[in-house]
Amino acid sequence: MPKIAVYAGHGGRDPGAIGVNGRREADMNLAVSNAATSILRSWGYQVINNRTTDTDRSITQDANRANDDRVDALVEIHQNSNEGTPGAGSEVFYSVKDTGRGRQLASAILRRLVALGFADRGVKTALNASGQDAFGILRLTNMPAVLVESAFINNPADMARFDVNRVAMAIAEGIREVFPLNGSSGGSGGGSVSMPPYPGVVLRVGARGESVRQVQRCLNRVSARQPSIQRLTEDGAFGPRTLDAVTTFQRIFGLAADGTVGPLTWAALARECSGDSGSGGSFPPYPGVVLRAGASGESVRQVQRCLNSVSLRHPSIQKLVEDGAFGSRTLDAVTTFQRIFGLSPDGAVGPATWAALTRECGGTGDTMRFIVLSNVE
Repeated sequence: MPKIAVYAGHGGRDPGAIGVNGRREADMNLAVSNAATSILRSWGYQVINNRTTDTDRSITQDANRANDDRVDALVEIHQNSNEGTPGAGSEVFYSVKDTGRGRQLASAILRRLVALGFADRGVKTALNASGQDAFGILRLTNMPAVLVESAFINNPADMARFDVNRVAMAIAEGIREVFPLNGSSGGSGGGSVSMPPYPGVVLRVGARGESVRQVQRCLNRVSARQPSIQRLTEDGAFGPRTLDAVTTFQRIFGLAADGTVGPLTWAALARECSGDSGSGGSFPPYPGVVLRAGASGESVRQVQRCLNSVSLRHPSIQKLVEDGAFGSRTLDAVTTFQRIFGLSPDGAVGPATWAALTRECGGTGDTMRFIVLSNVE
């Protein structure tokens, strides 16, 4: 299981840059670091942090800890700033010592930040007068390491676009691309929650018992990657906070947002809490032919099903009817998927695009089918 260091730049007596409306870089870095850590742990990664509160940090001590813990990769989070006219966009630095995977990680994270609407400032190295890495965390560590400048804290447009949870997800997904779990799920800081069969009755406000506790436990796990779902006390009592969490879950996953847990909401909870719904499991092998506009059949339906799953994390991918017909809407969705994941946006599903779909949607067909049924509860 990969071990990742997710570090927040600055902190304590060092606020970093001060930006729009008095934003402190140290606070933004910490918020993104904590959110990305929660997402990665919910997927099964081991994660170490340099800080989880607003405290001082030592770059040397942070580097030594990552080296001593033999982490597989390190990501340090920052926000950019400049004098004069504000710059714009995202850039990711990797080490001049890198043998390949650091640059890959930088590219994977940057692609996803650009997909959020930030300008692409590239992946790059920065050297000091001695020809070494200018950034201490890159100079002092010996694993693939990157320093992410997510956005310009002094640019009002960047800050209007900046969303902590979406930026954290972009970073986490970039890490998963280059350091995958290889289909494993569970692990530290999250793990799977085995949901029992549907209890046969609709759960709503006022309900009590073990079934409600199972729902609360699952919602707490999902909240690690969907922070808009508030954390719950797992007391088995279906009160107002559980109602709010259920309703938010339903909105996120395309269910009727009535705040009750019926068969389809239970099924969606079981899907999201039985493992990593975005990877692992089985996806059919490449069909051997390039799928493009005009194609039809089960392979096209699998592509549509996967794109609907990915659209939960990337709303710019439009939802599709899973009819097995490769029409104009499927073409648009495939092209958007390709842009997000750094593929040639030709709208055709060849081996490279199929491989990316497989990586992002390893769940079984039955798992993904709930996306289609979810609007009928």
